[in-house]
Amino acid sequence: MSSLLPPPLPNARPPVDPLAPPKFLGPMTKSVLAVCVVSALCWVAAVLVAAPLSSAEWLRELTHDSDLSWLAPSLRWLGAHAVGFCVAMLLVCLLGVAACWGMLYRQRWALWLFIVLLVVTALFNFVCSWVLDDGFRHLLDYLASDAASSEMRQLRGEMLVQRMTFLVTTVTSSIAFAGAHGWLAVRLLRTDVQAWFQR
Repeated sequence: MSSLLPPPLPNARPPVDPLAPPKFLGPMTKSVLAVCVVSALCWVAAVLVAAPLSSAEWLRELTHDSDLSWLAPSLRWLGAHAVGFCVAMLLVCLLGVAACWGMLYRQRWALWLFIVLLVVTALFNFVCSWVLDDGFRHLLDYLASDAASSEMRQLRGEMLVQRMTFLVTTVTSSIAFAGAHGWLAVRLLRTDVQAWFQR
């Protein structure tokens, strides 16, 4: 007695190559490599601008007698160490370039360096949010000491609104990037990716 069930349909999906890399890995690595290269070039330009400014006599004379008490200590520190900060960011971008380049050649050290950079940059976004908010807070405290005039009170009110807007925007974006970086780090730790770098 013949079966009433229809014969099974042929599998239309192409066979999966066990030696092929995960599909997302190549495009992701190349796109991040491009971002790191562009960022590195931008930080090189920043170093070339900050280096002569840091030793410029006219700028030193301009800021020597100026009242900078309205500027937050964190921002004053960044201004005093602008060249070092730009060089540090350039080095981070170059590490990103090295990690992406190594991942394209299946270097296991590059994979772990990439994951570390994901964590570091996610945390750095929160640091940037704090520095920006600290600048607003310090400026608002400075304006509060001279809030006798209506114009100053109005300015302080506008600055307070701007502070809350920037705080919500930067913290939200930091959380979003942290979630994306965390997801990507977990994805890179999965067995298919680990197996690709162990072959």
